Amino acid sequence: MKANESIERSPSVDFTTYVCRTLGQTILAGITEDCCLGFWLLGIIATGATQEGPSNASGWGAKASDFESSALLRFHFMQSTGFKLYAAALFLTTGLPAWSQGCQIRDEINPQTRAGMEAAAQQTYQQASQGDANGLRGKAIPSLQSNFNGIAGAINDNKAAFAGATPQIRTSFLLDTGPTANQEGSFYCGVFGANGLGANGAEFNIPGLPAGKYAVVIQDFVGGKGPYAMTTIFQEMQGWKLAGLYIRPESALGHDGLWYLQKAREYKSKGQNHNAWFYYLTSWDLLAPVTFMDTTLLSRITRESTAIQPKEVPSAGSAATFVANGKTYSITDMSVYPNGNNFDLSIKFSVANAADFNAAQAEARNLANAMVAQYPELKEVFNNIWAHGIGANGTDAVGLVPLKPSARP
Repeated sequence: MKANESIERSPSVDFTTYVCRTLGQTILAGITEDCCLGFWLLGIIATGATQEGPSNASGWGAKASDFESSALLRFHFMQSTGFKLYAAALFLTTGLPAWSQGCQIRDEINPQTRAGMEAAAQQTYQQASQGDANGLRGKAIPSLQSNFNGIAGAINDNKAAFAGATPQIRTSFLLDTGPTANQEGSFYCGVFGANGLGANGAEFNIPGLPAGKYAVVIQDFVGGKGPYAMTTIFQEMQGWKLAGLYIRPESALGHDGLWYLQKAREYKSKGQNHNAWFYYLTSWDLLAPVTFMDTTLLSRITRESTAIQPKEVPSAGSAATFVANGKTYSITDMSVYPNGNNFDLSIKFSVANAADFNAAQAEARNLANAMVAQYPELKEVFNNIWAHGIGANGTDAVGLVPLKPSARP
């Protein structure tokens, strides 16, 4: 989705903070949302769960930046708050021109420029796969050099993913803000018509991106942990300087995003909207190289899912209400959490007083059981529900409710 962040995260700084967090840690709540080797632009790092439940660590490079925030508003999957139809309607109107200003797709980029961009991306991959974080730091833009821990962590966390892998460039884009950057940070790449994005087109949303030229290069690789995508962002500063790096898995529990999309549609056709919703989320997350990017397929997933978003799933940063057993719960997050051979559901809700841990944990279990009682379809796809009672001081009381034995979905 769930975006997002190697770019300096502060709203007024450069692409580094923005991208890093957006991509880095969002994916499936438990797989770090967007491993910031720069979804930092690297994407998602798979992190294990502790006995207390799914990890909420954010992954790669700098912390989430405003860049990520905007990306997550677009598709707040990473945080599992749900899909948001960002502005698809803009592309459904008639008479839209083919936009090339501000962004070029791979076939449109000057061959010499493209060769330089992609050579920089390939070199970055080699250094990342060898664990050379210090070398990459030296090739980064100044703002990223001073905030490189996230990317270094992402590189380290993805050692197994890199093992034995050979990268292949999928595509690249050249973004140009012009002399004065548009604060909305929207870039439309390729042909846009009455039906929206063209086959090879893409849309990037990076609010507050400083003026300049940026290269976005996406590489796919299959290593010891299956297929991954690595997205690198470079800023033109007398040469291509690293501005963001994201690493995201392209499969979960042995299945790719297209498989989850097919299953989502099957559940939707059966009226199992909760199962469909979470499979749509998983599909989007596995298919999106970064959370601040949109494509024809990603837009379609968003549109299909928007109509069936369960009322218990928070969206747009607002908590959702769930009523059960005469009690009203304020749910702040619902996330898919792949863990080993388990496909689990994580629910976070607010508790007034978490000082009594045992009571808060019991309340968490009550919420999980009540959710399953109202929506028994959840037992068909999830192995466990992890309910987190979050206190005002950040205390986390976790209640685990097993649904079925471990098995892939």
